[in-house]
Amino acid sequence: MVLVKLILSILIILYLVNRKINIGYSLMIGGIALGLFTGRSLVHIFGLIIEAVSDYQTLSLALAIGLITVMGHLMDKYYLMERMIGALEKMLRSAKATIMFAPVIIGTLLVSGGALMSCPVVDNLGEKMNISQEKKASINMIFRHGLYFIFPLSPTIVMAAEIGGYEVNDFIFLMLPIGILFYIIAYTFYFRNVKSPEIENVDMKEYLTSIKGFLIYSSPILVSLMGVLLINLEFYISLILGIVLCFVINKIDKRKDSKFNLKENILMTMLKGVKVPLVISIFGIMVYKNIVNDVNEINELLKNMLEFGIPIELVVFLSAALISYALGSTNPSVAILFPMILPLAPDYDTRLLYAMFIYTTAFMFYFISPLHLCQVVTFDYFKVKMKGVFKNYIYILPVTYLAMVIIYSVKIK
Repeated sequence: MVLVKLILSILIILYLVNRKINIGYSLMIGGIALGLFTGRSLVHIFGLIIEAVSDYQTLSLALAIGLITVMGHLMDKYYLMERMIGALEKMLRSAKATIMFAPVIIGTLLVSGGALMSCPVVDNLGEKMNISQEKKASINMIFRHGLYFIFPLSPTIVMAAEIGGYEVNDFIFLMLPIGILFYIIAYTFYFRNVKSPEIENVDMKEYLTSIKGFLIYSSPILVSLMGVLLINLEFYISLILGIVLCFVINKIDKRKDSKFNLKENILMTMLKGVKVPLVISIFGIMVYKNIVNDVNEINELLKNMLEFGIPIELVVFLSAALISYALGSTNPSVAILFPMILPLAPDYDTRLLYAMFIYTTAFMFYFISPLHLCQVVTFDYFKVKMKGVFKNYIYILPVTYLAMVIIYSVKIK
């Protein structure tokens, strides 16, 4: 049965990861195992691997992840991150607000692996508040991903609305209470017993200076975000512009203070910033996804469940859980389940409720998937294990999901 075969491949991946094998290599091995379990020949599997690693989406994503690590390295070495955090703290007048808003601001990009960009900010501020590595990792993940419920420029929300045949605003309005609750619970759980370090008082001139400083020192990140959001540049091109800005700011800084002069070749500095294991993980994820997508038996499994008269909510839960956990993405669940489930809705409002149920379930299992790239890069940055971080999700995710179920139950006809 394909379900057993899929579970076995996931168990292989988890075993290898726990044995300290790079997640990218683990995914490739798990994908090959799945292909063999489902009767694919080695030649066919090899073709799928070549197709995945040579795909433009894979290459551009791998390049983007490599450039994110380079930019983060440059912002650290050139003291841009340190000064940006200081300016943001003065602007927001709270270290707690800063550690929450940094992942949210960067999270507006909603690009795979983008959580890596906010890791240094969360790490720096978390140290000041004596927050553990596991909790810092979960803070970075939670506050970034709350946007998936309510951000109108989210590619997944836009795609879902197009496939589902409803208005984006109607869907966001339905999801808004869930998104708000998600952040409220997160703040209560992570910061209720945390003492925020004191922020020095500043006058208006100093406050305006802090705004100016924030805009300057965060400009590499802001340019990377705006290039994608405003003028639809490829992410890696926006990142190149951000990296160039790092060099420009550093060049100006060196004229003012010698401490900003690294006395190192620019290319060498960039190469030191590339995190090769993260780049490898991209190829592993894309290889595994390509092999799973080739297993048509998964679609057949979903159809059979509906034909047997199983409740639609149970079909949605099991199907979205299986697909999104296995693939580490919300999109496949939306792409597969929306066309199957939404046409069964008797009216527009019910269609929205079905969409909410599918989307939220898919998000939850995508969030905890070992293939979730943001999770992979966050765990790697903070040097933490899955078990230690997942205990910090124990209230937030179940309560948020329960809120969705309550809304669904009250509104469904």
